[in-house]
Amino acid sequence: MKKIVLPKEYSYVSAFLTMRCNLSCSFCLNAFDKDFDRKGFEEISGEQWIDALNRLELGPGVPVTFCGGEPFLHKDFIPIINGIKPELDIDILTNLQWGKKGIERFAENVRPERVKRNSPYASIRVSYHPEQMGDGKKLVEDVKFLKDRGYSIGIWSVMYPSSEQLAAINQMQFRCLDAGVEFRLKEFTGRFKEDDYGDYTRYPGSTFQSDEHLRACVCKTSELLMGPNGDVYRCHRDLFAAELPVGNVGDPNFDIDTRYRSCNKYGQCHPCDVKLKTNHKQQLGHTSVDIQGVK
Repeated sequence: MKKIVLPKEYSYVSAFLTMRCNLSCSFCLNAFDKDFDRKGFEEISGEQWIDALNRLELGPGVPVTFCGGEPFLHKDFIPIINGIKPELDIDILTNLQWGKKGIERFAENVRPERVKRNSPYASIRVSYHPEQMGDGKKLVEDVKFLKDRGYSIGIWSVMYPSSEQLAAINQMQFRCLDAGVEFRLKEFTGRFKEDDYGDYTRYPGSTFQSDEHLRACVCKTSELLMGPNGDVYRCHRDLFAAELPVGNVGDPNFDIDTRYRSCNKYGQCHPCDVKLKTNHKQQLGHTSVDIQGVK
């Protein structure tokens, strides 16, 4: 199959190995659509992922990010990591709720150097969710276990504006500091008690709107988003809804099309696509999509 060359303007590549998750956080961005069904996504095998990802030719500093759902739940998670070509850098977004045996199996079978790159942040980014993980003491122990074995790993937590979440995060910062584990905060993206969180000023009215307020536009992405069955999507909204794929990385003739595409869903864009955020170099002012001609 021919190579898939990442356009220069693309800054992010994500492989959603599965949408299944072993947690059920109340503010999960996967479930932005109320009809989201984690178990309704077809999943391709590890061998198919390896064949597809090995076609990628990525620019400097752009890794393949394994995410989900919880990517560890894919039965071939470790074989995929070890099977893709070494030229591909790897990032992992995980909750690390793998159990003692799962963490030990990862450490026994994946070299720390395979998941480490020259980056301003950790390659394995572990999410801390107080409502599902309690005080996080066990999480810190598990992260430290991998850190002490040479893995590039840290803990991140979303500043969901509930008093319980913020209080737990405050305590977690001290716990990580004492353990020598990196801890970072991420801005909450979404809606809480009728207030919108995130900076959407570049594309006003692009998200959190009802059906009667939808508008038409043209847009294009700067991210390669691959769903669990290998389908490629133009945005996170389409990905999580499993609608309107623009191709499949398993198709021998697949190539990345950078043209603007028509859309009639402006108003229900996924917050991750339209909020101002940092790019893969941690530079602020980036949006995942470029939208024009809103009508």
